[in-house]
Amino acid sequence: MSRRGSLIARESETMQETVHRQSSITMSGIKKQFAGVQALKGVSLELFPGEILALIGENGAGKSTMMRVLMGIEKKDAGTIHLNGEEINPSTPIEAEKYGIGMVFQEQALFPNLSVAENIFLGREGEMITGNFLHWKEMYRESEMILEKVHLGHINPKTRVEKLSFSERQMVELARVLYPAVCNKRKGIIILDEPTAVLSPGEVRQLFEVVRSLREYASFVFITHHLDEVIEYTDRVEVMKDGNNVGGLMTKDATIEKLQEMMVGREFSEDFYLSEDLRTPEDTTVLELEGICSEALTDVSFKLKKGEILGVAGLMGCGKENLAKVIFGDEAATKGTITAGSKVIRGSVRKAVDAGIGYMPSDRRSEGILDTMSVGQNITAANLDHFVTNGFLNRAKEKECVEEYIDRLKIKTYSGNTLIVNLSGGNQQKAILARWLSRKPDIIIMEQPTRGIDVGAKQEIYKIMRDLANEGVSILVISDEMPELIGLSNRILAMRKGMITKEIDCEKEDKPDEKFIIQYIT
Repeated sequence: MSRRGSLIARESETMQETVHRQSSITMSGIKKQFAGVQALKGVSLELFPGEILALIGENGAGKSTMMRVLMGIEKKDAGTIHLNGEEINPSTPIEAEKYGIGMVFQEQALFPNLSVAENIFLGREGEMITGNFLHWKEMYRESEMILEKVHLGHINPKTRVEKLSFSERQMVELARVLYPAVCNKRKGIIILDEPTAVLSPGEVRQLFEVVRSLREYASFVFITHHLDEVIEYTDRVEVMKDGNNVGGLMTKDATIEKLQEMMVGREFSEDFYLSEDLRTPEDTTVLELEGICSEALTDVSFKLKKGEILGVAGLMGCGKENLAKVIFGDEAATKGTITAGSKVIRGSVRKAVDAGIGYMPSDRRSEGILDTMSVGQNITAANLDHFVTNGFLNRAKEKECVEEYIDRLKIKTYSGNTLIVNLSGGNQQKAILARWLSRKPDIIIMEQPTRGIDVGAKQEIYKIMRDLANEGVSILVISDEMPELIGLSNRILAMRKGMITKEIDCEKEDKPDEKFIIQYIT
């Protein structure tokens, strides 16, 4: 047996032992309602010492709400929470922290202008103060200790967080939530909320090497949509759907197909990306880039055809994200031309929108949704002039449009008046797509269109993309998921160091494999 196989076998044996011990956390009959929507319908969860538990389900299944209740961010309507056999009712994250419960958030919750040590001890400064004097040396010494635990011993605790990579910042967050457990010598409960959403495979492996090394200090709840990571790195899986428990199983007994069926309640076809529905684009060019240069791009040229799905592949930092922003006018080009239809649009968001281009950014939280507004306001935000009659906003016409796209895209929301922040990630993504569809676009740029959304919502997005292409809409899709690009695209542009290194045909009769593409992006 291989060393890795032996490790997994030992971990599985350890898990069989843990199920006979007292659980660290037991949540029973938890209910929570938001604005008439029953988000949690009496769900239960059990976590054992040193365990890595995967919590999975479709967007809107209730996973994050369940963990927010545990963190004291949301107040439960009913149910009980027991920590090591004693009932607790954390009402704030600070109170949850006192019980050793912490969360590493997907969007990260660090202050980039503060040092690593200041972020670790933010809100805990009292532990380092004597007579109004802050013991900086002790803070740095303790920071070095906890950074060593998360394999960041090479990082100076005086370093400002903004100078760290994304994965290093994530480890700092892990160090922050781990510190109370190590300091007080008790088992902690750490919730990992989509921690791998924007990590490379190598960074994911490094993260879980750290997590596994911390079993003596904490138990972990891992929320994710990446089922391959569930199979690879966790001990046990709990599945939720529509605010209910679906069931759980030991990871060694799970397969991706089995988990998919538990999550969505149906079997998936082998053609997950609906490749058989890939249409042949028309000869008409709807978007053309000629010799585009910017701070991140060098001499980029290509054409996008009517009804085509054109993929863009490349490693992080290759320039593919900058390409989307340059086309949409959100980043400046220093040279070259961008033509949409017959209009030259370089350098202007307004010109891009007027030329029929819509843009779905990868970071929907900070760049996509308008988080203080409703679902309906988010859908109509880019098309308000369409609803104006005699200088006044026609609310009835606006409402009709909102209801049309909520129905068409199957957006799960109580109504168009619901605040968009109360929707799951996948449904927020659909609302952003609806914003541009309401303008009847000719071109949509989709950057990481399925990042952070579940397998069922992914296939719904793929179906929408196929339907749009069949209607003659052209799609530029930028994704880190190679199978997604291969399955969806007519062609793929490979990028490296800001340049297009290869244009790859990707028709359904002759799909390339990942190895073929990787040679042009590395």
